[in-house]
Amino acid sequence: MIDVKEKVPAENRWTIASQTMTGAIMTTNKILLDIVGREKYNEIIAQIWSEGGKASKQIADTLGLDGNDAESIAKTVLGVANVEMGPDFKLEMIEATTEKAIVRCTECPWQNRSRELGISEDMCSVGDQSWGNGLARTLNPKLKVTLTKAMPKGDAYCEWIYELEK
Repeated sequence: MIDVKEKVPAENRWTIASQTMTGAIMTTNKILLDIVGREKYNEIIAQIWSEGGKASKQIADTLGLDGNDAESIAKTVLGVANVEMGPDFKLEMIEATTEKAIVRCTECPWQNRSRELGISEDMCSVGDQSWGNGLARTLNPKLKVTLTKAMPKGDAYCEWIYELEK
């Protein structure tokens, strides 16, 4: 068998894998939405992505990322998201304290694939919220993540607030 991956430069493999994965998932999600409708879609996607976020703790552990306050957990989530979902992500920390952190995404592989596939519906927001909370709460059950802005809803960027619940 020919080892084809050696013919693709290492720096390109991650981009190709990310684009292929996000494209396949966005196509699958669009079909699911069309079949079950918005309410059931949101319910199913929330469950799937919440479990994915929880499972992502393994990657955080492998990378030596952890935390129990808002700033350190936001940094961990940013790191894991970049590793899992590819180099198309442009994420930045806008504010960071132990009690509250704000993260923005100005470039997103999921949004890019939606545009490329001609998908205009919001396929991401419920999954983003659920994945972030799934991972963050495995690190600290008192931390919640709230998606406050979302590109699929017409905002210029996506924004999450990480806060310790009192």
